Amino acid sequence: MATVEEIRRYYDEYGSISRVSRELKISRNTVRKILNRIQDVQNGFQKEILSENQNQPRHNRVITEELSDFVQKKLEDNKKKPKKQRLSAIDIHRLAQAGGHQVGYSSVKNIVNEWKESHITRDIYVLQDPPEGYRAEFDWGFVDLFINDSPRKISMAIFSLVFSQYRFGRLYPSQTTSDVIQGHVDFFHEIAAVPQTVVYDNATTIYDRRTGRYNPTFLSCAVHYGFEPKVCNCGSPQEKGSCEKSVSVVRRAAFSENLHFKSLEAANLHLAQCLVGLNQQKVFRRTKIPVQLLEDERPYLLTLPVMEFSNYELRQVSINGYGLIQFQKNFYSVPEQHCSKKIFLKIYADKIEMLDNDTVIANHTRLFGIFQYSLQIPHFIGVLERKPGSIPHSKLLRSQNKTIQDLFDIYYAQKPKDFLPVLRLFKEFSPEMVCVAVESCIKRDLPPTWEILRMFIVEPKPSEPESEDWKNLEFTIPEPDLKLFDKKLQEGKND
Repeated sequence: MATVEEIRRYYDEYGSISRVSRELKISRNTVRKILNRIQDVQNGFQKEILSENQNQPRHNRVITEELSDFVQKKLEDNKKKPKKQRLSAIDIHRLAQAGGHQVGYSSVKNIVNEWKESHITRDIYVLQDPPEGYRAEFDWGFVDLFINDSPRKISMAIFSLVFSQYRFGRLYPSQTTSDVIQGHVDFFHEIAAVPQTVVYDNATTIYDRRTGRYNPTFLSCAVHYGFEPKVCNCGSPQEKGSCEKSVSVVRRAAFSENLHFKSLEAANLHLAQCLVGLNQQKVFRRTKIPVQLLEDERPYLLTLPVMEFSNYELRQVSINGYGLIQFQKNFYSVPEQHCSKKIFLKIYADKIEMLDNDTVIANHTRLFGIFQYSLQIPHFIGVLERKPGSIPHSKLLRSQNKTIQDLFDIYYAQKPKDFLPVLRLFKEFSPEMVCVAVESCIKRDLPPTWEILRMFIVEPKPSEPESEDWKNLEFTIPEPDLKLFDKKLQEGKND
């Protein structure tokens, strides 16, 4: 236990209660209490700093020699065990109580800390200074966002070039091998080059430590772009500390204030704008900003291949009785003209293509929830013409834009057959164009019939003048010479 004299001497030297607390390993409240009592004695408010009982040395009756030997023996035994099967301080405390020692956890923890200070050597790392263009680092992070007012935990891929500290980030719905590869493709196109090596942590989608082999699809990507993948040791974040720090820096810079976005694409656009600002700020121990250092680093980077890596998975699926296929617990519509019971899917990171032999018959934006539906109206026009009474409560209608649902409910609920010409517009135009036309009709109090909707879509909108500066122009018109007019008129009569 520190003495009053030690507390006073250390405080006179450092002038900080927190520093005295750290140096003497006692509570800040204790330091503050002793300093206040010293001040009271100097001001004559009390006679002594400590009472007689407080001056008596205290003996720790809980931490006995037998307990210390017990704890130290368990710590020595830990050295012989696998790292993940060693006893923690909580485990040792539990065993000590089972052995009859009436001791609290903090007392056992103090013994463990004292033992570690004299028996465990410090980890020493080797400082790295990789050359230009040699090394990039990759890591995943999570961001909690509200996409279309729905809370979601989104995966964020972060790349960092070690020499220039240039950062790249992109949000993806998951962390599959396809997402990992797509992140690499997007990063390489961002910098228009390829680093010589890319370092990863313990990501099973990239490297399987049990077999010691890289994922075959990912390895094909690495061979295509010519970079060398390297995996750091487990539990060693310092081996790629540049990217570990970048994850938290980018996450705070982009999503500490703005959490609500209409779509994942909108969130990615916001992230890209924030990264532009980050890459134009100075970083530690760099004389130039990252975008300038990237240009200095570019001659040492690998050339980007002309052909882009084909990042997709091919899978054959069956079509059910509703004209749908199922992939990862989500459903996608198939054009009704397709007669076969099976179809091939070309699955990309963000979309799905449906193939009939080598012909693409449909495209869908990929869904990442569960039991969601991507239903396209043109795929069902024929069956709806035969069964117009099925429209009102169909999953097809209720999965469309609210504008289309309201259009049917307000104008066509009692005559669904008249709604068929409107649905045929989806075979010619995109859903967005049809929705804009519907909103234009309603805004002008016009009946949203097929003819009027098509007119709004097809006919070009009148262009508005870019500015009204012409109103401020000043020009003069000379007075007409009527004598010249009379002369021309007289000549006409003579002819």
